[in-house]
Amino acid sequence: MKLKFIVFLLLLCAYMPIASAQNGKVNKISQGEYKALVHDYTYNNDKWVFKGKQNVVIDFSAEWCGPCKSLSPILDELAKEYDGKVLFYKVDIDECKELAGAYGITSVPTMLFCPANGSTPTAITGAYPKEEIINVINYVFK
Repeated sequence: MKLKFIVFLLLLCAYMPIASAQNGKVNKISQGEYKALVHDYTYNNDKWVFKGKQNVVIDFSAEWCGPCKSLSPILDELAKEYDGKVLFYKVDIDECKELAGAYGITSVPTMLFCPANGSTPTAITGAYPKEEIINVINYVFK
């Protein structure tokens, strides 16, 4: 009986949203955390309803993806540089297949730039150099 309860608690914790994302780093989030922190695409599947209070960059990637691996240290640097201004999330598309499918993400890396004002996010696909990502951040998050 105790083992069943412990397993239940572990499963429950795996689907609970993180209390708060940490500024200054790239936060890996699950599908459930995405729904709680960014957009519940199952409830609001026909319109964008941003749940965040801060500008967010979401890196949709995969462990096996070479370009994703080259982009990762760039996003780590940008998370530090934009500490307090932009939150950075990472979503593994192999762990979050439903989420990737809901957004039609078929190529990685794909980055989604979500403005805090709730306007429609901007997406780019590919491993861009740091300067280009900064240009997109500056344009989208004016």
